[in-house]
Parts: sequence; structure tokens; C-alpha cells
Amino acid sequence: MRYDVSPGLMEEHMPVAAHIDPNARLVMFRCSGEVVFSEIRNAFEQMMTDPGFMPGINALWDLREASIGVRMQEIPDILGMIKSRQDERGTGYRVAILVGGSPDFGLSSMFEMSAHAMPFDVKVFRSYTQATHWLGGGDA
Repeated sequence: MRYDVSPGLMEEHMPVAAHIDPNARLVMFRCSGEVVFSEIRNAFEQMMTDPGFMPGINALWDLREASIGVRMQEIPDILGMIKSRQDERGTGYRVAILVGGSPDFGLSSMFEMSAHAMPFDVKVFRSYTQATHWLGGGDA
């Protein structure tokens, strides 16, 4: 199932397009433009209600064609959103964040460090190959 999450025609933000591959137990979020908290929340909610969703599914956030418009102060809100749906989302899954530039790498690394107590693993990558290898159960 593929869906696009877009805040509206009048805003300049581009959509977050997501695809669930049940065979790979992976949901891939491809982002472009500036990605803000409301788009992350919308994509998360869409994933949770998608018929192909399964608890514990791994996720890849591909931000190579995007810039992160989330402020550092919003990281606890993102973690809170995930924690509030933990019973449905499951535990023990992996989330790979794939970035292209240094500013996004820095903010994504802050998210990785902030999520250390969560019931899933997060790693930031600059290489698609390394990210998918790790999501498949390999070492980072």
C-alpha cells in the first residue's frame, strides 16, 4: 500500500510518501522538501491504520531529498507520539534514518541519542546499502 501525506495545496511542504512491504517487514518513508513535525505525525498515523501494517515492522526514513524542519525541542514530542501507540506499534524493531547532509545528520543523531530508552533501535546512516543491511538484521 502506498500513500502520500501532504498538509495541503496551499502550503509549500512536499509530501511524505510511504510504502509498506509486508514481505520485507519494512515501511519506507520517502521524504522531499522540508519535513515538519505535523507531516511526521500524519505519516505515522497513516502507517498505523494501513491494512499492511504489522506490529514490530522496521522503518526506513529516507531524508536524502529532504531537509528536516523539526526543531530539537520537538524530539520529545515525536518520541511521545510513538510511546503513546507502543502497544500497537510493538517493540524490538529498527528505525533507520537516511540523510544526505550534515545538518540533518546532526539532528537525526540527536533523535537517535534521545531514543536510547525506547523499545526499538534507531541508527542514522548516509548510505542506503548500510541502512538496509542493518534493517535486515546486520550490524551497523
